[in-house]
Amino acid sequence: MFINAGRKEKVKKLQQIRLGLRPKLYLIILLPLFIIGSLTMWTTQRLIQESALSTLQQSNETLATHTAAQLNAEDIRKLYTYSEPEQSTEYKNLRTQINNLRLQSGALYVYMFNYVDNKWLYTVDGASWDDDNYSAYNDEMNFNADATAKLTSGQNVTTDMVSDPEWGELFSTFTPIKDKSGQIVGYLGIDISAKAVNTVYEQTLTQAYKLVIPIFASVVLLAALAAMLFIRRTLNQVGEIKHSMERVTAGDLTLGSQRITGDQLGEISDLNNAMIQHITEMITSIQSGSGTLQDSSQYIAEVAEGTLRQTEELSRAIQEIASGSTQQAEQTEQSVQQSTELGRIIDEIGSYVSQFSTTAEQLSSVSSKVRQEHENLLQQGKENVARVQQIQQLSEILAEQSREASSISGQVQSIVKQTQILALNASIEASRAGEAGKGFSVVASEMRNLAQQSEQSIGEIDSILRQFVEQISRINVEFEANMESANRQEVQIEECMESFEQVSQVSGEVHQLALDLSQKTDSMQYIRHEVEEHLGYIASATEETSAMTEEVAASALEQQKSVSELSEISGSLKTLAHELKGQSDKFIV
Repeated sequence: MFINAGRKEKVKKLQQIRLGLRPKLYLIILLPLFIIGSLTMWTTQRLIQESALSTLQQSNETLATHTAAQLNAEDIRKLYTYSEPEQSTEYKNLRTQINNLRLQSGALYVYMFNYVDNKWLYTVDGASWDDDNYSAYNDEMNFNADATAKLTSGQNVTTDMVSDPEWGELFSTFTPIKDKSGQIVGYLGIDISAKAVNTVYEQTLTQAYKLVIPIFASVVLLAALAAMLFIRRTLNQVGEIKHSMERVTAGDLTLGSQRITGDQLGEISDLNNAMIQHITEMITSIQSGSGTLQDSSQYIAEVAEGTLRQTEELSRAIQEIASGSTQQAEQTEQSVQQSTELGRIIDEIGSYVSQFSTTAEQLSSVSSKVRQEHENLLQQGKENVARVQQIQQLSEILAEQSREASSISGQVQSIVKQTQILALNASIEASRAGEAGKGFSVVASEMRNLAQQSEQSIGEIDSILRQFVEQISRINVEFEANMESANRQEVQIEECMESFEQVSQVSGEVHQLALDLSQKTDSMQYIRHEVEEHLGYIASATEETSAMTEEVAASALEQQKSVSELSEISGSLKTLAHELKGQSDKFIV
């Protein structure tokens, strides 16, 4: 299921080329036995060869020692005294005796020699009498320093196997010839050919083979039987594990492996079963979790779409708030300008009242001029009425604009409430999203704080506007009172024109009225200053609202980007969950 056809074909070719586990196990078990057998045979040969050499060396040393004891030391001493020692009877006797020893012992070469003036010299050569290549008396011969030291100290010297160009492979034994007093009178040498060593070696080796080969064959046979039993049991366990792994590779997790052996392979079988169990649990968990993951990704996508819509609505609401804030700022600026104009008018009214008071005083002091000035006074009264009417109209316009500003504040209050609801919903959705919604939760919290601050600012603006409307209403009442006073003034002027006798009394009333007008003018001026301050507060609040609106708009854009990224992530997560479910469904659990 998980291996394509090309890979299976390649695996089959490799299986055909490589040795199986059974031949490998037989090689691992039997090959060391054959190697050990070969090493045993080779070691046996070496030991027998060294044993044969050691035996012959000991025999040759015993022969040399025994022969040296049988030689006549007096004849050897006399031999050294002759001028032609080879013609003496002693030489002939010694050579015959040594030659017989060579023939009887099968030695390659037997000879006598002596050490004179730090030189080794032949004395008697045990060669055949017809051998023309024998070593003559006093021919020199060579010894190494170690052999020289041992021989001169009275010790025997037996060499290892050496190769001679003339005689081939041989070994030698040298022993001192002593008289009855133990004094050295000469030396005896016996050379043994390697052929004798090989003869002993071959005989001993044949006997050893007769003993070793049956034992080795029995050991190999028993080892082969034990190996067959062991390998069969091992391969059965391996087959169980292999069959189980093949089923797992094919995607079937319902079949485990039976434990046959009690060794590490049995433990591997148990571990294989445990691994299959863990894989089954993991695949089952993946299968159940992939569906949950798909549902979660679908839910996240839906939440992201809803949040995106809410974010767009929030952006539109913020734009409306910004537009309303701009209009409110413009209206506030117009109100400030109208308040300034109202102050100028009130200042004019104050100047008029001052003039009116002065005129009343002059009217009281100079009654003779009343008739001349009554027409001017009547005209000024009419002008005052007209101005008061203008001021009253301006006050009504200002009151109407204040009411419009109050209605705009109501709209802003509604938008703020919608913003709080959106922030609450965003916080809920962010808490549902978990780690992915942390950034969105921060944005929602900032929006909720901003909405609360806007609500407070709008409440303050509403309070200021209500106070402003109340003050305008009061001003209108005062204006109406002024209108009534102006009307009465006209009536009084007309009456004054009709009846001069009441001028003094009317002038006093006019003076008092002028004082009242002056106080009212001061009150109106004070109220105007308060209105200007409140308008300043409204302008500041409007600027803050505009700045906050810009921040909220930036936050809304960031939130919109985050929601878009969350939507993309949810889509990728949904695709991944679908692929994961498709892969996990391939297993049989």
